[in-house]
Parts: sequence; C-alpha cells; structure tokens
Amino acid sequence: MSSLPPESLVARADGLWPLVGRSAHLAKARAALESGRVALVVLSGEAGVGKTRLASELTVQLERDGWRGNRIVASASLSAVPLAALIPLMGATRQDIARIGADTATLMAFAAELAARRSAEGPLLVVVDDLPQLDPLSVAVLAQLGSSGAITLLATARDGEPLPEPMVALWTSDRALRIPIGPLSVDDIDALLPVVLGNTVAHQTVVALHGASGGNPLFLRELVAHALATCSITQHHGSWVLQGAPGGSTALGELIASRLSGLAAAQLDVMERLAVCQSIPLSQFTEPESRTALGELEQQQLVQLRPEAGRYVATIAHPQYAAAMQSRVPTLRRIDLLLDHAARAEDSPERDVDAVRIATWRLDAGAPGDAAFLGDAARLALLTEDFELVARLATAAEQSGTVDTELLLIHADALTKLGRVDDALAALARARELDEAAPVDQNRTARILTMTTTALITGSGRFDEALALLDGAAERLPEAARRVRQARARILVGLERPRDALAELERIPDGATVIEQAELDLNTAVPYVALGRTDDALRTTERALAAARLVDATIPLRVAYLMRAVSLAQACRLEEARSHAADALAEAIVLDDALRSRQAEFTLAAVYLAMGRLETAARWLKDVIAGARTRGPRGYEALGRGVLARVRAQQGLIADARAVLAEIPEALIEEDSLLLLGWAWVEALDGNAAAARERVAMRTRQRVESGDLDFASILALDLARLGDAPAAADLLDGMLAEADSPVVRLRARTARAMAASDAPALQDAAAEWERHGYLLHAAESFALAADAARREGRGRDAAQLVGRARTLAERTEGASTSPLQFATELEPLTPREREIATLAARGLASNDIATRLFLSPRTVNNHLQSAYSKLGVRSRSELPAALGLASPDQALAGVDSSTT
Repeated sequence: MSSLPPESLVARADGLWPLVGRSAHLAKARAALESGRVALVVLSGEAGVGKTRLASELTVQLERDGWRGNRIVASASLSAVPLAALIPLMGATRQDIARIGADTATLMAFAAELAARRSAEGPLLVVVDDLPQLDPLSVAVLAQLGSSGAITLLATARDGEPLPEPMVALWTSDRALRIPIGPLSVDDIDALLPVVLGNTVAHQTVVALHGASGGNPLFLRELVAHALATCSITQHHGSWVLQGAPGGSTALGELIASRLSGLAAAQLDVMERLAVCQSIPLSQFTEPESRTALGELEQQQLVQLRPEAGRYVATIAHPQYAAAMQSRVPTLRRIDLLLDHAARAEDSPERDVDAVRIATWRLDAGAPGDAAFLGDAARLALLTEDFELVARLATAAEQSGTVDTELLLIHADALTKLGRVDDALAALARARELDEAAPVDQNRTARILTMTTTALITGSGRFDEALALLDGAAERLPEAARRVRQARARILVGLERPRDALAELERIPDGATVIEQAELDLNTAVPYVALGRTDDALRTTERALAAARLVDATIPLRVAYLMRAVSLAQACRLEEARSHAADALAEAIVLDDALRSRQAEFTLAAVYLAMGRLETAARWLKDVIAGARTRGPRGYEALGRGVLARVRAQQGLIADARAVLAEIPEALIEEDSLLLLGWAWVEALDGNAAAARERVAMRTRQRVESGDLDFASILALDLARLGDAPAAADLLDGMLAEADSPVVRLRARTARAMAASDAPALQDAAAEWERHGYLLHAAESFALAADAARREGRGRDAAQLVGRARTLAERTEGASTSPLQFATELEPLTPREREIATLAARGLASNDIATRLFLSPRTVNNHLQSAYSKLGVRSRSELPAALGLASPDQALAGVDSSTT
C-alpha cells in the first residue's frame, strides 16, 4: 500500500501530465508550420483528446526558436461579438475594434500592418483554440492574413464540426493541413501512468483504464483522480493495481452531462436503453422515431453499430458515456427497459441467438426466470469465454433449483479461470458426489477428476495430491484414458519429472482429429522443453498454434501462444518469444482469464530476464505478485517473489531482495527449484556464497537426474556465475548428450570457458550471447574475458573487452553482478577520459568536444593523451576498437548517458 495519503496522490495526478504518444503529431505539425508553404494547420479530434495541450506544446517549441506566439480562445459567447476574440492579438480596445471593423478595407489594412510589425521580431504564429466557434469577421481577417503569408495559423477543432468557409478555401489552394489526433494506445498509457503515479502500474490495470477511458487523456485523468480519491487503486509490492471497474469522477460526469444535455427525447430514450442493456440488436428498434434517433446518434458519434452474427448491434460508442447514462436512469425504469427488451428478444426469430442476452437482462432486472434457460445461457456464455458472466448465470441457475453435474463443471471451469480456485474445488466436489451417485459415462467422470487436479495445482501447488487422485484412473476409465494421461503428464512436469511425463504421453495414440492432435502437441511440448528437446518443442507448438487459429478450434489461442513463446525462448529467439507472450496476455486480459494472465506475465518476465533487461523483468514480476494477490491464483505470488528476489540480487539491491524473499515460507523455498535459486542469489550477495553454491549444485544434480535439463542448465550457469564454474561446466557437459537446445549448449560453452578462464572462448561466447539478445550474459562474458586477457598481460585487449562489457551493461537496467564489478575494477580510464575518448572515437574534433563538455581544448587533448597511453593506441582511428565500439552508433550510445 502507498505511504502517501490519497490527497497527496490526487494532487500529483492533478498536476501537468507528461505528453506521450504525440511525437509523430508534433513532428508533422512542426514540419508543416516551418515549411513556409502551409498557412493553416488544424489539430482535430474528440473533446478531451489533447488538441489544446498539443497546440500549446507546439507553440512553446516554436517560441524557443524565435517565433512569436499569439493565442486566441474562441467560444460561443465571444462569437456573438464581431472581432472580440482578436482584441488581445490586435492590442486594441473594444471601441477601436468596433471603429476599425466598420470598414473592411480599413480593418484588413490595420491587421496587415500589425502583423508586419509583429513578424519583424520573428515569424508570427496565431493559435486559435476551437476554430469553429470564432466569429465570421475574425475568421475572415485571419484567413486573409494567413493567405497573404503575414501569419501562420495553428488551430484546434472537434471532430464533426465544419470549419468556417474562409478556412476551407485554404484547402483548395493546398495551403492547409489537417492532423487527426486519435486516442492514446495501451502502450502510451503504459508509459504515462508510472510517471504520473511514481511507480509501475500493473498491465491489467493499464488495459482496464484504457478501456474505460477509450484512450481519451481527459477521461483517463479523471478516472485516475477518482480511483486515487476513493482508494480503488492501491499499491501492491510497488505496483499500482485497480480493484474493480474504473469509476468516473464528478468532474467527468459533469463534462459528459454537458455533452448529453442537448439530446432530444427520442435520442435520450435510445441512449438510456443502450446504457441499461449494453448492446441491443438493431431489429429491436422497430419504432420509426427510435430508428431515426439511432441514426442521428450515430452521426454524432455517440452510438456505434457493429456487425454480430450476420446482423447489426447498437452500443454506446464510449464506455464513460454509457456509465454516465446508467447513473441517471431510475431503478424502476431500468427494470422496465431490461424486461421490455428481454420480452422483445423472446418474441423474436433470433431468440436462440440472443439466449445469453435474454438471461442476462432478466438476471439484471431481478427476474431470472427459468433455471434450465439460465443453465443453457451459461453454456453459451462459456463458448464466448465470458467467464464472469458464466459464473453469474450458473450461480443464478443453481439458486433457482437446477443443480446438475454439467452445470457444476461449467461453473467450476469459469471459477478456475477467474482465479477463484477454492470456489471451483467446492463446485467440483459437488459434481463428483452427483456423478458417483448416478454415473453417466467415463468421459464425464474423467472430466471431473482432471478439472479437480487442475484446480489443485493451480491454487496451491498440491501436485502430489493431484497425482494421487488420478492413480489407476486411466485403467478404470479406458474410454477417457487420453484425457487422464494428459492430465497426469502435466502434473508430472510440475513435480519435475519430465521423462515420466513424456512416457505417459507416448502411451497416447495420435489424435483422430486436428484438435485432438493439437491438444496432445501442447501437452507434449511441455516435457520437450524441460528435456531441452527444442526442435521437437518448436515442431509441436507450431502445429498446435496452427490448429488453435482455426475458426472452430476449441483450444484457447492464448495457451498455444504461451507454449510457443517458451519454445522460442529456448531456441534463443527472444523477440519472437516476447511477442507471443504479449499476444497471450492481451487475449487473457480481454477474456478476464486470471490463470493465463499470470502465466503470460510470468513468461514475459522470464523472457526479459533472459534478455538482461532486469528492471523490465521486475515490472512484470510485480504484476505477477500483485495479480496473484488480488485476482489469483495465489500460487503465483511465491513464484513471482522468488524470481524477483533473483533480479534484485543481480542488481545489487540486497535489502530489496531479502525483503521480497522474506514473505515466502522456508519449506516452500526448499521444495521449489525456482525459489531456491532466488534464495541462493540473496545468500551469495549476503556473504554466504559457499552455502548457496552447495545448495544450487545439489539441486542441479537432482534436476539432471529427473530429466529437467532446461532448468538444470539455468541452475548450472548460475552456479558458475556464483563462483563454481568447474562444477557447473561438468554438469552442463553431461546434459549435452540428451539436450539439443541451443541455449543449453551456449550455457555449457560459457561455463567451460569460465572454468578455464579462456579469454578467446569467453569472447566467442559473449559474441554469441550478444547476437541472440542476451545482454547481461554477453556483458558478463566480455568482462570475464577482459579479466583473463589482463592476467595474460594483454592490456590493450583487456581495455577493449572492458569497453564492450560496459556498453552492454549500460543496457541491462541496473545489473551489478560480480563479473560486471570486475569490469569496473579493470577499467583503465577515468570516467572523464572515457567520455572524451568516446566522443573522439565518434569523430568529434577536440574543439567540438571542448565546447560540448565546457572544457578547454588543452584539457581535452591532455585527457586524450592519457587515454592513448592507457589503451596502448597512437591515434584516434584506433580508439573505436580499443574502446570496444564496433561502430559510430555504439560510440554515440557510449556518450549519451554521460552527457545528457
């Protein structure tokens, strides 16, 4: 939880927010304004999208370059008074304007003379906020001045508002440019909110706020302020997490109310119906006045029509307008509208298509109706993977008296996906009782057992209990053996027994259908990855992903994406792995699948950790921890903490690492290899390296024996990094007979080079790590190669390798491991010498370096001579290689952080 009181946080949110997601708009507008060919640039977009802010930023930038900015704010009240908006620009009184404006020629001459005087001090920019509200005479004056080149115009206008005719005329002469300003993207908000709130924000919270605001910056600001004021957004382990749906502030409600105040009665009726029912098929609007109103609202961009099941469905265009309308509909009218549209749908030929809508509307109206119909609606909702709705409908059906095994299974599936594992286990226990009392078929019995095992391992890691539940089940239920054996294999992998898991799966014949085969492929890919059989994992996940993309596939695409991401990471294809994990997370968030969300977040963290981007990995791990704590499944909190402790230790943040690890029970650390590795890094950093190495070596041997070579190789390389490279190299060499994984082989090469302190081999390994995008491993290997070269008396080679290690280390987001500390100790140059030498390597002359760094040329040359001596070079042309800068771009990268 945050230590700041809500008032302080709200005040922070009320300050000036950074401008994000607008770089391209700024560049385009500025280029047009400075071209000399464009007389008018119009920034257009919906209210609150940031047009005025963007215009202000442009004006500030141009004023820094010598432009003269003049701002005009148009409004409906000023538009009734000719030229009133131009009084500040012209420096005249209302009486002067009235006198001058009586004669058009005099007015134009006065304006032109004034513009000429002003532009003598620099180009004259006139900024008009809300251009369509400007009075006609003012428009004519500005259009004439812009057309003559006396001024340049920058204006804002709302979408859908026509521009004044004189301004439109500038388009015909190709002297105007319109730049549409759209909403912020999820990535924009992801970059913006941590700056505003002072800490990372859970990605799921970012997505929720983006959805609620529609990417509108003004709406976003009000939603965040309201969430802070009501404490519905709080910090969990350093990450902001939103509880519940975002709610609008009073100010936002007033803003929306002003937009809706002019609606006609028929339009208001349609908006209320859509707000209450959320979406209504177009066929239900039968009255002519309703259809007319609907068309008008669509033109005003308040309502949108979207295709669905071969017809059109109407919805309110923006979620905040829907929320505002919902809040103003009285309860009795809300109930009447819901029941009215439920009745219309029931009497419609489209009744079966709208079964979920009908059940939801009746449920919301407090008249759920027939229990069997609710159960059918729950089944249909499951097909759309709306798990929250499935849970609501299933609960209502059960409360209405329908408690059958199939409905309980549907309910349990939704609850598991939502992270409510204890509730899912309770529903499955009831289903098992009913099935034992009146068994129907073996497949249903197997479904109950396998769903129960999934809930057991998901919620609390009860793998042994889950495996015991399936003992002998494949033999007792031969018709469902395929399902049972795949479930057993998943549990065996969790118990770190991938060889046994693969043996279980190999007893299953190939699938009779594409989908059956894809399910088997996904389950088989898991032990393949653990065994380091990368080619097999890639082949099976590629086939499964292709099947999941089929229109009628029952395999969740996010599951296929996740397994593909893990396989790609093992193949050293990190960027592809990151992309697939991100796709999996996006789908999981849309479907509110808590289990897959945690899995995708964890996979992203693992990929970024492999990349060596430690702080980005920490961000995703904090999402895992916060999400597990607030949404479930809770078992992922410990996993997230274990890896986060490892990350913080590798950043040298011992207190943070220890605090993260402190909340994990010691027994759990002993049981789980992932948690043990986090503990080992903390212990090593805390001065207990020998004990840490001993535990890691023992666990590595255990994982090798069980066949989990992938994680065993991670453990072994970390064993080398913690100081026992010879033992690590022997362990990794023993894995190569079975594992074909490129990353396992590269780990083995690296450990062997570390054990031998072989500078060329370390340099080759470093180059390979760098080529595949593993920045931290590359930086460490270059640093160790530098140390080996130094001990061999090759000072110049050592300096070059230190330079390459430093360049890579600067991109690792705070890494501070032992090899990187060696590189710091081996650094022959002072910080100033390296800074000057890097600029010289980039091609800057001594005088230019002196100007840039506020030094004398003599001081620069003295530093350069010292650097030459230490590096063993005699000219600037040798500097890039000596500094480990293979290109001018790298030279530039080497100075940016120190000179900015």
